[in-house]
Amino acid sequence: MNVAVRILVAFLLAYATALAAQEQAASAVPPEPIPGTYEECFHEPIFEGKVCTVQANRDARVGVILIHGLGGSTDDWKNTIPALAKDFHVLAFDLPGFGKSDKGSQEYSPTRYARLAHFLADRYFPNKDYHIVGHSMGGAIALRFAAQRPLRFQRLVLIDAAGILHPQVISKFQAGSMLERTSGVKQTRGFAERLSGKLLEQVDKLPISPIDIANSALGRDQVLQGGPEKIAALELAGEDFSYAVTSVNEPTLILWGDSDLTVPLRTGKVLAARMPYARLEIIADAGHEPMQDQIEQTNTLVRKHLLTGEHSLTEQFQPLPAKPAMTSKREGICKNDSGMTFEGDYRSIDLRDCSNVTIRNARIGHLHVYNSRATLTDTDILGKEEGVYAEYADLTVTNGDISGDTAIHAKYSRLDLAGVHLKGNKDAVKAYGSKVVFSISEIHSPHTNGAMHAYKQMDDGVL
Repeated sequence: MNVAVRILVAFLLAYATALAAQEQAASAVPPEPIPGTYEECFHEPIFEGKVCTVQANRDARVGVILIHGLGGSTDDWKNTIPALAKDFHVLAFDLPGFGKSDKGSQEYSPTRYARLAHFLADRYFPNKDYHIVGHSMGGAIALRFAAQRPLRFQRLVLIDAAGILHPQVISKFQAGSMLERTSGVKQTRGFAERLSGKLLEQVDKLPISPIDIANSALGRDQVLQGGPEKIAALELAGEDFSYAVTSVNEPTLILWGDSDLTVPLRTGKVLAARMPYARLEIIADAGHEPMQDQIEQTNTLVRKHLLTGEHSLTEQFQPLPAKPAMTSKREGICKNDSGMTFEGDYRSIDLRDCSNVTIRNARIGHLHVYNSRATLTDTDILGKEEGVYAEYADLTVTNGDISGDTAIHAKYSRLDLAGVHLKGNKDAVKAYGSKVVFSISEIHSPHTNGAMHAYKQMDDGVL
């Protein structure tokens, strides 16, 4: 029992890291009213409590709803509201549990928050088209809202959206960020992520998960002490956004601070690759809150996305032309080395006893990894018998298609797959003594078909 408690505490602390990063930026002094805005509080039917809103330029013909993140409030948009109010009817609101809205021990989930946003849209924009802009947890709420196909909703902006990847992946990243902040050395990140990853794998063995605690009134009151931040963090971690990511057809702008230590840029890359009409803009010299760190650039990008005409906007989301058939006979080899990078087309790549290998923007006929650690990004593996063979390997794969009779054959390995499509004529994954984390991925094989967002410990099994 003591071991289980320690694991649970570690899990909660990993999520608290993101919360602390945001709360440190918030002032303890109540925010001053934003010039030119109108504040209103009233009773709402979703959480059955008081919700407080801020509006600007109520006479505009098109609306914009702003949704803040974990631990935030409408004050997070103090630099955004005046810029958008030049052209739009702007509505921001304090999420229940935060700001001036009522607080309590409730299920503060993205799905419930999205229902509240839908209620507010109908109340304030009954006859207006409108857009949604969400930051951090608010980005996840905005994504969930958009997937509900609301009437009159037009365009979406996601700013450093949190909670999209599997909670193990997010927790590992935050553990690495925490050590990087305290040590000031970026090289400590990899060690912290690997160590926390091994610890967090044990959470899956607990008789009750941290998500179950947030969903239980007893768990919220006794374990989380009714704290809205902890409840909302775990509720966010417990939601699977696989369907939302692939189903939102409205034009979507994804903004990300290049120095975000709270939510990995990897999330933005997965969203941009897997959402039908999305593009990613990385904002230099910005952390988790680009709208505070790079005010003018962020406002310019958001306004341009929301104001651009339909024809011009459509041109930005044209699909890339099909690549020519792969004919490369090049072979990539790494033996007893570190830091090698592979790009382009390869008939095969063989990694043996290597570390910190990077494979990006590549197409590979077969990837063989033995006792090595590698990161793959935007890479397709077009195997025949096997796409990937991994033994005593640690692979992190972001975006790309992997195919073969057996797409991935793993032995005693750790695999972290985000935004990956696996297609196996016989097996999508065949594994022995291996651990696999899927985030917003898809599997197609005779055994499994559809979205996959889960942690799998595969002692001897197939998918």
